[in-house]
Amino acid sequence: MDVNPVIEAVVARLKEKLPQLQIEYFPEKPADFRLHHPVGAILVSYAGSGFGKPEDIGAVMQSHTLTLNTTVVFRQLNGRQGTVAVLDVVRRVMCGYKPPNCRRKIWLVRDVFLGNVGGLWQYALDFATESVQMEDTDLPDGPLLTVVNYEESES
Repeated sequence: MDVNPVIEAVVARLKEKLPQLQIEYFPEKPADFRLHHPVGAILVSYAGSGFGKPEDIGAVMQSHTLTLNTTVVFRQLNGRQGTVAVLDVVRRVMCGYKPPNCRRKIWLVRDVFLGNVGGLWQYALDFATESVQMEDTDLPDGPLLTVVNYEESES
């Protein structure tokens, strides 16, 4: 299961539900991040995966638990446009959302205060969803199925 479509879907959902805020991917160089929005930003990142025990079906198949993260970066801590209030909204928007190619809805894992850096209040919210990881196999060569005949049998 590819992770990028899940991240893209989470970013799109946050943009749809919170159009008044800056929503983007977590920067590749966090130290260079500058908040240009007057209120705040939500940064989405991939935190990692866990895999279940392989199922014995003739090919490798495992449950794939993806953990994603949003970092909420705001100029204000409290109030309607503060970090704490927006964190509440992000929890509501993400909890129960089912990204594409996932077999479970998103559940919340934890949120944590990251600190105040340069006058910006920061919290991280971790959440997870589950998909299936399948072995990449080549199908055997053979003739293509072009016609199907149905025959009734008496049982």
